[in-house]
Amino acid sequence: MPRVKNRQPPYTTTARFLLALLALVQYVSAEDVASVPVVVEPKQAELVGNLSRLQLVVTGRKTSGRAFDLTREAKYENHSPDILSVDETGLVVPRASGAGRIQVRHGNNSIDVSVSVRDVVPQAIVSFRQDVVPILSKAGCNQGACHATQFGKGGLKLSLFGYAPEQDYSPLARDHRQRRVSLLKPEDSLILRKPTMEIGHGGGRRFRKDSYEYEVLKAWIAAGCPKPKSNVAAVIGLTVTPTNRVYQIDRTQQLRAVAHYSDGSTRDVTNRAKYDSLGESVAQVDQGGFVTAVGHGQAAIMVRYEGQAKISHVLSPFAENVDLADFQPNNFVDERVRAHWQKLGVKPTGLCTDAEFLRRAFLDSIGTLPTPKKIDSFLKSSDSNKRVVLVDELLGRTGDPRRDVYVNEWSAYWTLKWGDLLRNNRNTLGDGGMWALANWIRQSLRENKPVDQFVREIITAQGSIYQNGPANYYKIARNAPDLAETTAQVFLGIRLQCARCHHHPFEVYSQGDYYGLAAFFTRVGTKASTDFGALGADTVVKLNSSGSIRHPRTGKTMQPTPLGEKPIDANNVRDLRRPLADWLTSPKNRLFARNIVNRIWGYYMGTGLVESIDDMRATNPPSNPELLDALAADFVANGFDLKKLMRAIMTSRVYQLSSTPRPEHVADTRFYLHYNIKRLPAEVLLDGIDFACQTQERFAGVPPGTRAIELPGPHYTSYFLDTLGRPQRVIACECERTADPNLAQVLHIANSELVNRKLSDKNGRISKLMASKKNDEDAIKTLYLVTLSRHPSGQETANCRQIITRAGNHREGLEDILWALINSREFLFNH
Repeated sequence: MPRVKNRQPPYTTTARFLLALLALVQYVSAEDVASVPVVVEPKQAELVGNLSRLQLVVTGRKTSGRAFDLTREAKYENHSPDILSVDETGLVVPRASGAGRIQVRHGNNSIDVSVSVRDVVPQAIVSFRQDVVPILSKAGCNQGACHATQFGKGGLKLSLFGYAPEQDYSPLARDHRQRRVSLLKPEDSLILRKPTMEIGHGGGRRFRKDSYEYEVLKAWIAAGCPKPKSNVAAVIGLTVTPTNRVYQIDRTQQLRAVAHYSDGSTRDVTNRAKYDSLGESVAQVDQGGFVTAVGHGQAAIMVRYEGQAKISHVLSPFAENVDLADFQPNNFVDERVRAHWQKLGVKPTGLCTDAEFLRRAFLDSIGTLPTPKKIDSFLKSSDSNKRVVLVDELLGRTGDPRRDVYVNEWSAYWTLKWGDLLRNNRNTLGDGGMWALANWIRQSLRENKPVDQFVREIITAQGSIYQNGPANYYKIARNAPDLAETTAQVFLGIRLQCARCHHHPFEVYSQGDYYGLAAFFTRVGTKASTDFGALGADTVVKLNSSGSIRHPRTGKTMQPTPLGEKPIDANNVRDLRRPLADWLTSPKNRLFARNIVNRIWGYYMGTGLVESIDDMRATNPPSNPELLDALAADFVANGFDLKKLMRAIMTSRVYQLSSTPRPEHVADTRFYLHYNIKRLPAEVLLDGIDFACQTQERFAGVPPGTRAIELPGPHYTSYFLDTLGRPQRVIACECERTADPNLAQVLHIANSELVNRKLSDKNGRISKLMASKKNDEDAIKTLYLVTLSRHPSGQETANCRQIITRAGNHREGLEDILWALINSREFLFNH
């Protein structure tokens, strides 16, 4: 067969057309980019000293309003080469004092930037506090894993993140026979040769010889290693731009960081700040603040400088457009969630079934399973508003005593939650104190006492711990520092413990902030009392006439100071806790309201908007900031009403989504595209097994019939509760209650004496089913209703009949079915 010459592929014409169309699209896109409006930040600036730097940021804005970074695509024309230099990344370096001009060009845009330079001298002026310490922090030298460990490394001990510069000077400049610095030949100094790996260094290479870090340290040594000065302006704020940005995959963004000082001055510290990605699968950042989007989702870039910490939000949509017409908001919660999904380009799953919602709502709100009668009536109801009606009944908000029948269960379940937070336990308080606190919490909840009043009564409590339940707060935490830590974590969601010894590594809070808060509690004292001899020695919380606390490093007597605020005027104030309570529960205190709503949201939705739910720091941003703010504002507007907050969550459409996720969002837990499955808490699970088996677990020291969720403390013997994660209430952290399953838990539920005893109880569920002589189908239906809160399917009924047939006897078959249901994931988890 002869060879065909010059034969064209069959789709040549189409291919050429597509290539031409692609070229046209690229051409149009290039024209669009060339003509978009461009902004340069800053348009004018001042550089002071040889070591100052300026980072230019160039931003374009599409017709849609979306901004995008052009910093490394722009061209920089230096019109003052004798005064300054500028590289292709937009970094400006001073050369001599004077006035300079840089022209920034991109496409059809041309923008002039004026730069004033002063104090550039032959020998750079170097400040130990303002120049050297930040360099050590950026290089990681004073991290907890390096020279800031308890005993330091290689004989060099530094303060963590440079919180005590006056302590760091001597180890660097004077100790080790001054071998760490060489004043005659600075480049021979150990603090330069080790980080650059000219000689062996356990920490590896921290910077290179041509780096800015090297330049600063060398200049400091060349200047004679000047000591830290006490009158140097301190950093009091940090601004990071942009604070929010929407990215496409592989798009980049140059960040800019500006420090604000106590003397009113500012300084560009972009090249000095330390950058970390809080979500590397979504965004990565180099140590110059250059961000690259690498995946879909949202993340944050943490920027730290001299005790200040800020974030820049990164949002990389899964799709540019998403159809959310099927999700019609029920309330403001849904509106905020829907708006966030629109930004992310994600679509939620569908609604859960009525049976799923019923079981979910019961377990989440009162820690109790619904009765078969309630299940049947709810499922048969044709009322389109029945889910809202159910929520009001569970929360006791109908006003009708015949319908508000769950008040005891609701108050018991949330007393359990507050008991965990306040660490109510017998070992610390004794039986009398433990019961007094538990009873006060439960009565407060039964009254639906506003949360601000509830907290105020705790903070200002005094008197007998047996007579006044909230006074036990001052026996659980017994000194001012412990009270400061507990108050901050429980009521503000702020983990302040780190600041006890040094500046918080991920927050703005310093030792001064820590001891300023502790100063509010310095006049609180206790004394023994024998008024309640039968209960053991009573403790009376009282106010002393005086009391103070000193800063451990400076020795200064600290004034009572709310976090992030100015010291209060303590003159003529006998009880310093009262102004603390005023500030703490003030409607203007966003920390308080945001903490409470985040906890409640986390309890209901499986994860907090801020996660962990008691770690509300600036560098741990919420997954949906607008929703968190809206919930907090609504909570305040409703007078800190806990039930109204719960109602807003439970009646939202997002709470009622199915727990079966869409395939593309199986691993997501923070966008609430489906209901997050939660393992039942230990007490709820034990009560659930009792309900299913129609038995009652007995606990020594409490009346018969007391349920696990009603126990006032954790020291009622129960191997089951301890194995399944009951906290011992020794730390004020949500993490003490374990939620992760383990092998011991699985084996205990499957093979423990407790479960087998309840299955075979002569007065239990199976015995009563046998006595009632119900047919197999009705018996199977009953077992499904009391465990899974739903009717069995036809196939499930058939399977259960086979189990009964194959069993040695009828009772054994029913026990096997109930055992299997109790061990199923559908029973063990709230879904």
